Amino acid sequence: MTAPRALSRLLAATLFPPDCTLCGFDGADLDIDLCTWCRAALPWDVTQPGPLTALRYEHPVDEMVRRLKYRGDVAMARVLGALLAEAVRQRGPPLPGLLVPVPLHATRLRGRGFNQAAALARYAGRLLEVPISARLLSRTRDTPSQTSLGIHARALNVSGAFAADAYRLRPLMTPDHVAIVDDVMTTGSTLREARTALLAAGVRQVDLWAVARAP
Repeated sequence: MTAPRALSRLLAATLFPPDCTLCGFDGADLDIDLCTWCRAALPWDVTQPGPLTALRYEHPVDEMVRRLKYRGDVAMARVLGALLAEAVRQRGPPLPGLLVPVPLHATRLRGRGFNQAAALARYAGRLLEVPISARLLSRTRDTPSQTSLGIHARALNVSGAFAADAYRLRPLMTPDHVAIVDDVMTTGSTLREARTALLAAGVRQVDLWAVARAP
């Protein structure tokens, strides 16, 4: 991190000290708006190797994700994105050269008003100093929710649901190594299908990242 950026962050934290987004007490970190106690209670789940997940999808993480996803609580995107960045640092290098959030279909994006995966990628990328591209990957059909589906049904539901924009790959000079970012991973079907689309478009290495892992 450059010295001017570090100084500006320190100044902002001094003038506007962060509060814990869970309990309201004073935050304990410049990057993560959580107090010492709430942070210590988080159900960490930094898996190695394979898809990277920062946390288990249980209390209070499940409520944090719901607040972001269904109530538009942007503060949760900042906290969860920072926790994802911390998990990435724990795993260690090499970092990808680009973050690609799992896209929503245009119909669902209009209904929700924002893409929670893009919000998470934006905050994680800012801390990791890795750029993001929210338009490189698109969802070609509006798939039903995965929530009530079994393992095989989930895979069929998202089969062929993503496409990578090969035209954007050329001017972006997309690096050989990118990471796909999502909020919650259950079976990994969505992330793996998105990775298939990027590999087919010529990306050589695609990491799979999610903030939380559901049982």
